[in-house]
Amino acid sequence: MDALQGQAMAQASERQRRAHLHRIEAALKRLDKGDYGYCAECGEEIAERRLQVDPAAALCIKCAR
Repeated sequence: MDALQGQAMAQASERQRRAHLHRIEAALKRLDKGDYGYCAECGEEIAERRLQVDPAAALCIKCAR
């Protein structure tokens, strides 16, 4: 049972790592296109403090809720 739980935890960790990398890659693409810092949903500027906390944020705080 412990081996199965360990395997499940490792798989979950790998999924999280891949999702994080995907978010970073998407942010870099937005930067290249000139869209970085603007909400992907409403187009409004994302608050600087939000980007400081999460540089890969694609949504403003309003749309993220």
